[in-house]
Amino acid sequence: MNFSSKITLAFYGIIAYLLGITVYQVLRDPGAWSFVLLGVAVLICFWLVGSKLISKKKQTILSRIQATFHRFSFLIEQLVARDFKTKYKRSVLGVFWSFLNPLLMMAVQYFVFIRLMNLRNSIGSENPMLNYYAVYLLVGIIIFGGFNDCCNQALRSIVYNASLITKVYVPKIIYPTTKVFSAGINLALSILPLYIIALINGLVPNFSILVLPLGLLFILVFTIGMGYFLSATVVFFRDIEFLWGVFSTMWMYATPIIYDIGFLPNTIQKLMFFNPLYHYIDFVRYIVILRQVPTAEETLICAAFSLGMFVLGLTVFKKTEDKFIFYI
Repeated sequence: MNFSSKITLAFYGIIAYLLGITVYQVLRDPGAWSFVLLGVAVLICFWLVGSKLISKKKQTILSRIQATFHRFSFLIEQLVARDFKTKYKRSVLGVFWSFLNPLLMMAVQYFVFIRLMNLRNSIGSENPMLNYYAVYLLVGIIIFGGFNDCCNQALRSIVYNASLITKVYVPKIIYPTTKVFSAGINLALSILPLYIIALINGLVPNFSILVLPLGLLFILVFTIGMGYFLSATVVFFRDIEFLWGVFSTMWMYATPIIYDIGFLPNTIQKLMFFNPLYHYIDFVRYIVILRQVPTAEETLICAAFSLGMFVLGLTVFKKTEDKFIFYI
């Protein structure tokens, strides 16, 4: 099976999975109107991508992207494999660093904030997830770390491939997409140590784990959109590369990774609604720690942030890509 066939199969698999989750939630809770909206959105997306043409002459943006990925499927596969292998080239442990990195970060932060600063008692929160603080902390580290790694890779994808872009025709959208895919593999691999730590803490997964891929899909779509936006803007404003490092650090501390949202003043808690990473991390924590399916409203919020960022990033990228050649 070639890469293009794998992408097509994965696409239909995702559609079937999302519709299955939607039907399950509606049957489980007839009042889950948000999941009905999610199901309708999935069907619309399926129609937009699956139908090649709106008319005989005009293609949709999504259908053009689909055709591009189909045509350059071999190149995409090679770029993703190259980026993933290069990351661990000449390292002794290789891909095992995908498991060790979040675990080591969790161990250091757990020791500092629990043993030295006694954070859990100082917060005074009644959040039951804090009873499993190691898992609580690890979820935040994995999700935000994976998101940040994907964005850092996508950020430089156009500028660092200037020599190829100026000499060989390849659709420019392929570069940030493959960077996010290759870095996203590390995020997916990090789920294994997360569940190992969860099992050690007595958190045995149940049926709610079936919803975990939905949360990861939300994060991936949001990150691809952010990657498109960053890779396009850095071509014209190179300062973005340095500002992103500062901004991502601020974003990390503004997201309840180490602490609980109950530690924040009420005004700040209300502002946290506009932080997509807070919703994604909380979505995964709900599944892993509480072992429950997130609410329909929270699922719709995550879907809205993902779709909104993807549309924004894709729009900015497509509007500016013809000008890249004059600035790189």
